[in-house]
Amino acid sequence: MNSIIYFVIALLLLTVVILLFISDFTKKGAGNTETVSPPVKLLSKEEGEDHFSVLMNAITPVWYWRVNHEYIDFLHASIKRMSIAELNATPGLFDAQRRCSDLNSAVYKYYDNIKKRCLNGEKVPRGDLDVLNLQQCFQEFSLDAYPSLVALVWPEYQRPQVRPEDI
Repeated sequence: MNSIIYFVIALLLLTVVILLFISDFTKKGAGNTETVSPPVKLLSKEEGEDHFSVLMNAITPVWYWRVNHEYIDFLHASIKRMSIAELNATPGLFDAQRRCSDLNSAVYKYYDNIKKRCLNGEKVPRGDLDVLNLQQCFQEFSLDAYPSLVALVWPEYQRPQVRPEDI
C-alpha cells in the first residue's frame, strides 16, 4: 500500500515538472518572435568625457562663447546699472532681457544634462532631443535675442546683420 502512495506522489511530481517545462518552453517560443535589441555598451567615464567634448565641438557654433561673454559684459555695463524707471522707459526691454536670460539658462541646462548623460556612460547621438534643443538655443540666442536686446539699449551700437555662412 505504501508503495502505491509513493508511486502516485512521484507520478504527480513528474507531471508538475513536465507541465512547468512545457509552459516555460511556450513562453520562450512566443518571446522569440519579438526583435530583441542588443545590449547597449556603456562608455567609461573617460570615454564619456571624450564623447562629450567631440559632441560639443561638433554642435557649438564657433562664435557662440564669444557672444555669450559679450552678453555678460553687456549686462554688467548696461542693464544692471539701470534704474527701474530706465528699464520701464524703454518699451520691450524687460521682455527682451527675459528672453535672453531664459535662452542663456536653457543653454546651460541642456549642456549640463548632456554632460551628465555622457559621464554616466551614455553615447548621446547628434539627433537627440537635448542636443537639437541646445543647437536651437545657440542659434536663437546668438543670432536673434541678444542682437535685439543690444538694439533696444544701445541702438547706435547694434551689431550689423551677420550671416553664419560668412564666418
